[in-house]
Amino acid sequence: MKKKTKFSDKEYDYLLTGLLNEIAKTPTLKPDREDWDIEGSWHDCGDIHFVDSRHMAEFSLWRDFGCKTVKLINYGRPAVKMSFYSKHKYWLKKPHDLTDEERTEYITEHLSGLSQSVVLLQAKVDQQPPLAQAEIRKRIDAMLKEIDTWQLIQASSQQYELAVSTYQRGYAYLYVSYKFIMPNGDYDNASEHLLHHTRDRIGNITQTKQNVIFVNMTEINRVHPQQNKEIESYLGRFPHKSTSGAARLYARLRAEVDSQESFGIRNPDADPAQLDLFVSK
Repeated sequence: MKKKTKFSDKEYDYLLTGLLNEIAKTPTLKPDREDWDIEGSWHDCGDIHFVDSRHMAEFSLWRDFGCKTVKLINYGRPAVKMSFYSKHKYWLKKPHDLTDEERTEYITEHLSGLSQSVVLLQAKVDQQPPLAQAEIRKRIDAMLKEIDTWQLIQASSQQYELAVSTYQRGYAYLYVSYKFIMPNGDYDNASEHLLHHTRDRIGNITQTKQNVIFVNMTEINRVHPQQNKEIESYLGRFPHKSTSGAARLYARLRAEVDSQESFGIRNPDADPAQLDLFVSK
């Protein structure tokens, strides 16, 4: 089911309040890197609540709630393995991707933003101490020069090619890739990006974001097959397993030796009645 994102203010506030209350009263888990099958760092995003999957049904009301500040990362697919990683996200529009109207709109919006920033800085410059005033005036001068440059480009737009991209912003989303068990017992993989706190220019959090990750506590502490139950079943029949190295070793008694042991004939000393079977003629 597609998540619903259109709500009246009253509906949205009701659902958000209920979800936050549910998170507050639900016990959270502390990840254990020694015992959990978990990799990577998750500290550069919003708050993460690791929740035992036995509490998952209590969040069913919000499974399709497209909330902007709280995300149920893997409702219905509790993780048995997790790996956190960052991914640089950006988009790029090349000159042939832009119409003349879009070119004009992008330049006009940029000039408007620069002009507003100059006005705001000029309004507060005199309220700052001398060193801060010098830094602010330096920023204002740089913005005014940039305004001149883009006004020239706007006036001679046909002489320039314009590309637009968020690449230089250098913004990276934090993702979690996780393994979960499907209803038929097979393993599958999925990944989701995590919500990030909203911050101002100097890094202060202006809006908190929260992520809820459901954990299968029965399976999170074991090594998982690489989605091949046949191989797992085969290797599971080896009682002796090495515990390190890129290639693990598995050993078991040969079938014929195991049969001999069951009849007491593998070691004739263990059964004197069988000695004559091993005497050389």
